[in-house]
Amino acid sequence: MVGGKIAVTNDVVKVLAKKSGQPPFRARAYLKGATDIIGTCLAEGDKVELPGFGEFKLLRLPARKVQTNLNGKKQTITLSATTTPDFTVDDKLKPLVGQPTEVAETNVEQNFRTGSLQNRASEVQFIELTGKTIPKEILSQIPEVLARKYQAAPFALEGKTLFVGMTDPENEEAFSALRKASGKIVKPFITTRDDVNHILDQYTSLQSDLNELVESSEELETVDEKKEEKDKQADEEITETSPAAKIVASLLKRAVREKASDIHIEPLEEEVQVRFRVDGVLRKVLTLPKQVQAGIVSRVKILSNMKIDETRLPQDGRIQIMLDGDKVDFRISTLPTVNGEKVVARVLMHSKGVMSFEDQGIQGRNLASINDNVKKAHGMILVTGPTGSGKSTTLYAIINKIKSDDINIITMEDPVEYRMSQVNQSQVNAKIEFTFATGLRSILRQDPDVVMVGEIRDRETADIAINAALTGHIVLSTLHTNDSGGAIPRLLDMGIEPFLITSSLNAVVGQRLCRKICDKCRQEATIKPEDLEVVKSEIEALPEPEKSTARKSNKFYIGKGCDACGNSGYTGRIGIYEILNMSEPIKQLTLKHASTSEIMTLAKQEGLITMKQDGILKAFQGLTTIEEVWRVARD
Repeated sequence: MVGGKIAVTNDVVKVLAKKSGQPPFRARAYLKGATDIIGTCLAEGDKVELPGFGEFKLLRLPARKVQTNLNGKKQTITLSATTTPDFTVDDKLKPLVGQPTEVAETNVEQNFRTGSLQNRASEVQFIELTGKTIPKEILSQIPEVLARKYQAAPFALEGKTLFVGMTDPENEEAFSALRKASGKIVKPFITTRDDVNHILDQYTSLQSDLNELVESSEELETVDEKKEEKDKQADEEITETSPAAKIVASLLKRAVREKASDIHIEPLEEEVQVRFRVDGVLRKVLTLPKQVQAGIVSRVKILSNMKIDETRLPQDGRIQIMLDGDKVDFRISTLPTVNGEKVVARVLMHSKGVMSFEDQGIQGRNLASINDNVKKAHGMILVTGPTGSGKSTTLYAIINKIKSDDINIITMEDPVEYRMSQVNQSQVNAKIEFTFATGLRSILRQDPDVVMVGEIRDRETADIAINAALTGHIVLSTLHTNDSGGAIPRLLDMGIEPFLITSSLNAVVGQRLCRKICDKCRQEATIKPEDLEVVKSEIEALPEPEKSTARKSNKFYIGKGCDACGNSGYTGRIGIYEILNMSEPIKQLTLKHASTSEIMTLAKQEGLITMKQDGILKAFQGLTTIEEVWRVARD
């Protein structure tokens, strides 16, 4: 018994044997004999009535022509003859099994059972599904195997009614199977085979792989319990065709196709949670049983060349795959937790390419400022912001702006995210003590004109980078601070002398990433009164001419939600920026070891547009929402 219901034939045999007092083999023979008789009678065209239970019969519908509405035009289509088994519940049994509560269900059922096709013809409409993205909660209403078998594509759900596009909506067998599988009232629509296949392609094989993995859970547990990973035998247990391998492969492919920037595989106390970060926001996509954890982590380690027998220390690795003709890198990081090893994978698309300043959202005063700074012959430009704020993208945009045949550009990265022509790119390797500091020393012996250091993490790297900027090089790097003004106190905290900072630093770019409003469903919206007050206050603090322009703006926008954006209202991201130029007054504050707030106050007086203000200006343009600006640019 499963969930109080008879689930499989063996269970039926057991119940029959118990109630009849016969041995199981005899009960099985009775059951088989009864089903064979019913099948034979139906094949000969007879009805089979079981008093107190119900009646079995065959429904035969001849080939027929029906009127329907295809692409807004009334057309006549021919449907082939169909024969399907039918079962009518006996009146005595109806109180036990329940009755349809929806009038719509009764009508649909009656129409299909009687074959009253002319009545249904006017109800069957054509639906175009090309380009539509169906939410997973709707796809899950019908199992993939049934959807493919009957060429059925679920595309909408309203209450208890499931809307399904079908190549043959008059298929009685399909209709019955879909209704039973979904537990919903199924409303069929006519659509093309190509449109159905478009929706079917949105199903993922992840669930079927998961089912296979669960079935193999005992073997995986045995591997974990015996600690065969320590003997380097995980390669034999977890092969290319194993369930764990299929799960990992499905996760990687699915993350790329859903445009995720990060994959989180997180062990919890009783399960394993998988989350994707899409457009800067984490969302849960899958829950796995606890027993599969060891197999999946081991598979990831094998692919990324990590030590599979080391579970006590964090590790870093890299996976590279080809997907849809594009090369994709995954930067892998593992971290021991109380519930096991957590895995995070950063997705790096080679085909994405380098974005221009304008594509990133740098505009107006900020665009003019950064263009002026990249033209300077020497000095340092720092890009600041938290992890995942697009700092590397900005550095690549700067390099793309200044690269030429007569300039020697060398980078030191961790890792190399985008391959660029005319640029000498090197990657740090902590395992062999090839760090930013040691690599930077070597770079300076390579006669560079422009040096890019992925991140300034310590005083040693900061010292070398600043000395390089002082000796006629352009130095580009990143720093983890909350805003542009925080970069100077951060360097001071590292032990860098103030006069070295003022002599070497040209500008600091602070940035965040906001989700963009979907172009397909953007519409005007009103904002809360309290938000409007903040907006007005920030506008009054803007420099001219931005203040006058913003005063004239009174429209805000949101994404209503559509198929193109997965009903989120957002697609993609755009940057919001602030650029701190090292003016003479700012340099004087630096020499006095001024705080971040003092530096930012003076910078605003000199015309700096803060990230919050830049976000408000982009909200007026319909690029993002006020809610997004508040989310990423909190004070």
